[in-house]
Amino acid sequence: MKIQKIKYERTGGFAGIRLAADIKVNDLPEDQKKEILELLDDLDFEELPAKLAGKLAVPDEFVYSIIVEADKCEYKIIAGESALPGDMQPLLEILERIAKRQMRKRG
Repeated sequence: MKIQKIKYERTGGFAGIRLAADIKVNDLPEDQKKEILELLDDLDFEELPAKLAGKLAVPDEFVYSIIVEADKCEYKIIAGESALPGDMQPLLEILERIAKRQMRKRG
């Protein structure tokens, strides 16, 4: 899977602040790019269901949307914080750091 772009969005939470980024994978530093690609591969991202739902609705939880554009395919996941697989946390942390950096640059 040759990944070109990742669209990341986090909404919800107590304050309802939206955090979003369009990440061009080839524009990332090589070590960060390698880490993201390895995490996506370890998660079998393209095999995950498009919508992950928890057993109970949790008020004020974050909702994550991750769209991975690869080759001529697009893989999308939307999930509430309580429904995320635990092994997805490292990927979310990296994408969140990149999104915050992009937002600061836009100022």
